[in-house]
Amino acid sequence: MSAHTHSAKRGYDHVALYYTNDGDLLDGAVPFLVDGVARDEAMVIALDEPRADLVLSALPDPDRVVTLQPDPQYTRPAATIKAYRDMFSSLVKRGASAIRVVGELPSPALAQAWDVWSRYEAAVNYAYDAFPVRSMCAYDTRTTPAPILRDVARTHSLVAVGGTPKPNPEYVEPPSFLSRSGPPTPLPVQHLPPTAALIDPTPAAARHAVTAAGAFALSRADLEDLVTSVSEIVTNAVKYGTPPVTVRLWTGPRQVVVTIHDGGRGPVDPFAGLVPTPNPDGGGYGLWIAHQLCHHVTLSRAESGFTVRLTMGQQS
Repeated sequence: MSAHTHSAKRGYDHVALYYTNDGDLLDGAVPFLVDGVARDEAMVIALDEPRADLVLSALPDPDRVVTLQPDPQYTRPAATIKAYRDMFSSLVKRGASAIRVVGELPSPALAQAWDVWSRYEAAVNYAYDAFPVRSMCAYDTRTTPAPILRDVARTHSLVAVGGTPKPNPEYVEPPSFLSRSGPPTPLPVQHLPPTAALIDPTPAAARHAVTAAGAFALSRADLEDLVTSVSEIVTNAVKYGTPPVTVRLWTGPRQVVVTIHDGGRGPVDPFAGLVPTPNPDGGGYGLWIAHQLCHHVTLSRAESGFTVRLTMGQQS
């Protein structure tokens, strides 16, 4: 744990646990949790049911462990960060001297949304730094693609080798990792002509366009969340970006994708969107709100400027 809550360097133990079978998983997770119990620390696991049962059955005192379901816990990266921070704060207030977490991202996060979850794995090195936390992230090397494993190595300061966490020489400090700015892979619906395209719209005009485009594609709640998110990002682009501001919308049967582009460089803060960073004027929450509400958010920079892509719903 670092003394500085906005330190650019890692401040807590973030362990990558690679496993190829149940024995590897137990060899890493069980000693990690047993040591925490011996130190009277709070224990949390967020594993799918079979793996959770496997780990709990190997512990001498499984009742000491708080069990979370990974699917609702790992919904959106920014929401997950907020949920964990709220839980850590509550545990500390209730007297926990330290906290240990063993978790594993659900398969859909790896298969469909690793671009945003890789940012999560980097950002938590800062986001959880204010708490006395150690976490162990499990990755099954039989099913996890090699490019993802390379990112895992770059976002975890420690790696569990033979069950013992050791310093990871491949670790990259979060600001460097998060500064990557390659364009995201286009979603299938983006290969079609956009449903609407607006140049320098007001936030109200953008809200109206999204409402019209998503009326039959999204649930009322999802549409309202997307409208709010687009309004926040357009407001940011108008206030802080460089004109022109371009908004494009694509609509599928159960999905709406919106890109907001301006000619500027985007936010300076590499953690923007994943952790709230208010401005002196009280603003600065727009990207964070969008990350909380939308199913998928990507940020990208190019010579032409900065683009936020917001996705709500699922491709049919």
